[in-house]
Amino acid sequence: MRLWKAYILAAVLALPTALSAQEATGEEPALDERTRLEIQTRLDQYLEGMTKIHDAVVARLPVSPDAQFTDGYINVLNHRLKGMESNLLSLGVRWDNYCPLQQWAITQDEGLMASVESFELMRQEATDSMAVRKQQILSLQAFIDAQALFERLDTAYNSLGKKAFSLSLTEKTAPLLEKEKKKEALLFAQVDEKFALAQQAGQDHLVSPERMEALEESYAALKNKSDAIQQMTYKPLIQRVKDYLIGLAAVAVLLMFLSMAQAKIKAAKAARENLKKMKETMKLNGMDDYPTI
Repeated sequence: MRLWKAYILAAVLALPTALSAQEATGEEPALDERTRLEIQTRLDQYLEGMTKIHDAVVARLPVSPDAQFTDGYINVLNHRLKGMESNLLSLGVRWDNYCPLQQWAITQDEGLMASVESFELMRQEATDSMAVRKQQILSLQAFIDAQALFERLDTAYNSLGKKAFSLSLTEKTAPLLEKEKKKEALLFAQVDEKFALAQQAGQDHLVSPERMEALEESYAALKNKSDAIQQMTYKPLIQRVKDYLIGLAAVAVLLMFLSMAQAKIKAAKAARENLKKMKETMKLNGMDDYPTI
């Protein structure tokens, strides 16, 4: 429960006692106009400060989806966010110190109550928006990190793949191959983590679809290399030759199938063309009345 709600509840609970005392003395509850104006002025000052913070933080993150982000730019965004968080905290402390002193007066006037409600609503929205903005900045940082990491690992994975293949050639080096595969699995776990965080930048439209697609292609390339390394295992030379020949045979069968399919397509197209020409010839000779199936 927000503090201002607690203040109002305390005032409502105390109201019967206050009314009993007023009934005993014959006095009617009243809020001095001068006091009301003084409180309203202070509340308006707090509201003005909260409105500036609220409007600044709920606005869209000031980034262009096509911009080439740098660590320096992300630092600027973080610095601005921390400044807004500090201002929000400072204003909230002053507000929470002032309102309890005026809780009875606030409950006596609808205008003052409305000001309190507006302030608390904007404070909650600003707090929620700051949490969202912080996550967006993190996703932008992850996108930058993923770009740099994938570019660096592309060459590293080529070397890693060659090393793993050489270790898979002999039974003696098979244990070393398994160690390399475990290292690679840990390395690709970092790739997965970075990519998952970077994807949020695309979902929030902080980066353009083209840039996101380029990152996805880089990720897919690394994933293929990772899968190839994990599938490597020691095989005797005879088995490797046999697998190679089987692979060649499979390719040959596939090519033959494609060739046959292409020939059938060409034959079907030729048959349609011949039928069309025959119909046109019959029409020219006045023989367009012919049975059809």
